[in-house]
Amino acid sequence: MRRSGLRVGAIRGVPIYLTPGWALITVVLMVVFTPTVARVLGLDLVPAALVAAGIPLLLALSVLAHELAHGLTAQRLGIPVREYVLSLWGGHTSFHDEIARPGASALVAVVGPATNGVLALVFTATSSATSSPATSLVLSAVAFTNVFVAVFNAIPALPMDGGRLLEALVWKVRDDRDLGTLVAARVGQVVAVLVGLTGVYLGALTGSQNWITLIWGLLLASVLWQGAAANARLATARRATRDVDLMAWAVPVAVLDQDAPIPALRGVDGGTIVLLSGPDGRPVAWVQPAAVQSVPPEAIATTPLAAVAARLPAEALLLTHQGSAAVGQLARAARAGARFVVLVGLDGRALAAVDVLDASRRLPR
Repeated sequence: MRRSGLRVGAIRGVPIYLTPGWALITVVLMVVFTPTVARVLGLDLVPAALVAAGIPLLLALSVLAHELAHGLTAQRLGIPVREYVLSLWGGHTSFHDEIARPGASALVAVVGPATNGVLALVFTATSSATSSPATSLVLSAVAFTNVFVAVFNAIPALPMDGGRLLEALVWKVRDDRDLGTLVAARVGQVVAVLVGLTGVYLGALTGSQNWITLIWGLLLASVLWQGAAANARLATARRATRDVDLMAWAVPVAVLDQDAPIPALRGVDGGTIVLLSGPDGRPVAWVQPAAVQSVPPEAIATTPLAAVAARLPAEALLLTHQGSAAVGQLARAARAGARFVVLVGLDGRALAAVDVLDASRRLPR
């Protein structure tokens, strides 16, 4: 789970976070827009800064609306959403699992830019209707920003939303999600280079010497390149793990009741991972041999197994045992701190266990 950022609320059970990067971009936008506001409205510095502060505020609401469009659409399709984050470069929506269908992925992607397009129309109309010059200026600036966000996000290149559309198209036509991701990621790397070259041209080669344009162009190009490269690595890793079968690396398990005393271990063979089950019979913890050995002999008969066990995080229970989906779940379990993953059947009962460190060493490189 995300460690940084301030939680500012939740919508339909999904938390919303503001990162320090968003505070930085708020300050930058105020610095950039304050001179324009002062010149156009004839205001002093402080009143102009207060008016300019409305631009990043409304922009934050626009970005949040963009992310909510992704998340609420996903929830309508039965896809669980983990968090919404507003950050330096806008925002993103995180899901608990990857979207498994190209049509659903495309729909979740397209509603984000579409929302910004609608907001641009709303802000433009409101700006024209208001009689306040300050309000009209702020709304016009936010309308323009929403147009930029909608158009830029529609570019068919990862990590933009348009890249998800291109990915879904190739996925649908070729029945190969990884190929779609790789194609959209490579296009994203080309776009990143073009953005960087544009920043250099506008910022340093036109004679205007606009260093702010140069710096922000290069920073944006760097972020786009990193996002595209990360998606390319993901696609390559998924293709390399299509034939992985975690069951081939599994060790046997024994499932005991969590309230059973330590002597219940006597019938378990060596090398077997001892799991403890909850009331519904599903594994909830695993017994740590070192903790068992530390129990005083006089207390063994009365000490329950739960007292010498470590909790199994929910991510450690794997219903999928084969392919890149299983490897992805293995990675999520590792991030959650799981020492083992437990391969379970459709009924939730444990079948076998896999050592996370051992599996990571066996994975294709």
